[in-house]
Amino acid sequence: MRTREEKRTNQLKRHKKEQEDIKHIKRFIASCGTFSNLVKQAQSKQKIIDKMVERGLTPKPLPDPKYRFKYPLCGNLPPPVMSFKEVSFSYSGRPEDYLYENLEFGVDLDSRVAIVGPNGAGKSTLLKLMIGELVATKGDVGRHGALRIAYYNQHSEAQLELDLNPIQFLTKTFPDGIYLPGNSERVKPEVPHWRQILGSFGITGQRQTDAMGTFSDGLKSRVVFALMGLRNPHILLLDEPTNHLDMECINSLAEAINEFEGGMVLVSHDFRLLSQVAREIWVVDHKKVTVWRDEGGIRSYKAQLRKDGEKALAKHKKQFGGKKSK
Repeated sequence: MRTREEKRTNQLKRHKKEQEDIKHIKRFIASCGTFSNLVKQAQSKQKIIDKMVERGLTPKPLPDPKYRFKYPLCGNLPPPVMSFKEVSFSYSGRPEDYLYENLEFGVDLDSRVAIVGPNGAGKSTLLKLMIGELVATKGDVGRHGALRIAYYNQHSEAQLELDLNPIQFLTKTFPDGIYLPGNSERVKPEVPHWRQILGSFGITGQRQTDAMGTFSDGLKSRVVFALMGLRNPHILLLDEPTNHLDMECINSLAEAINEFEGGMVLVSHDFRLLSQVAREIWVVDHKKVTVWRDEGGIRSYKAQLRKDGEKALAKHKKQFGGKKSK
């Protein structure tokens, strides 16, 4: 980000310098009038401008397009909204294969949880247990009867019908209409309203009527975010949501999460996003889920990872004496 900003600053300086030079030369040319002794000088100065244009003038850097989206008001639900009671799980069903044992925790509308831990520890599996895609091998996952969950994972774009445009897709997905904030009855949006909704998620202009199969992965992600919002969720479950997003879109997602009045559980390797939205850090490792108690939050957890990595590297060098290990 710093490097990019430096490039933009230098580009703006070059642009201003060129425009000032051109302005100064044009002013001189205009002052020459028709005096014969100055015409040649004016022509010479004009050639300077012509050569600058021929080489290509530095364009003025434009600000990055910004958009902000919001998730709707979800209403209150009395706790516990979601609870894990003595939950153990393994895909095989055998105790010796447990990913976790005897988990006890809850998620409510004020939860802002980041789940971290080594690859293969079961972070994504934990979210699947929350939504009911997987069933606990032992114990119980309880959910409030009125709870609405919006779930995003790395394969969420697969639910999009890529031969349709976004307006057609949303109309087909919600044939009975949608609930708007403050309304107890469904409303069937007309095309202008669908356009407004899509526009608030950064899908604008021609893109609203283009087939989604022509979209970049980032644009497909935005359609999924819009779909999640239209479900009026009480809890957002997000599994690596930033993989296809640019920096501005990540910032918009962070703002939307922070303004959302419901709960959130996030699995991500993007420490920048985690630092913006997480209030609690849950570490999944050694068949347990433990709360990271350090006041430094995600930054202190990242620092600990670095220390652990340095220790492991030092141990490796000591063990193998600088030789390559098989």
